[in-house]
Amino acid sequence: MTRKFRSTKKFDKQFRALDQKSIKQTKKTIELFMRDPSHPSLRFKKVQGTDNFFEISVNMSIRIIVEVYSEADDQINLFYIIGTHDEVFPVN
Repeated sequence: MTRKFRSTKKFDKQFRALDQKSIKQTKKTIELFMRDPSHPSLRFKKVQGTDNFFEISVNMSIRIIVEVYSEADDQINLFYIIGTHDEVFPVN
């Protein structure tokens, strides 16, 4: 099975809106996730109440939500949204 990585337009827009320090941290986090998704510093975990969505920590405030699913013989990792914890997990 091949792991592939994609991003949504929303993720791309949110990523570009980050400050330069956060962009640099995010790039390093994504590179690490692509090499070793089980690395402890990512704090990779399933989003409660979902089947295919997972959370990655960029730092103590920024989170990436990734949708993981299969397509043919590939595992697709779709970078869905990025932002602060409150932005990606809004309280209704």
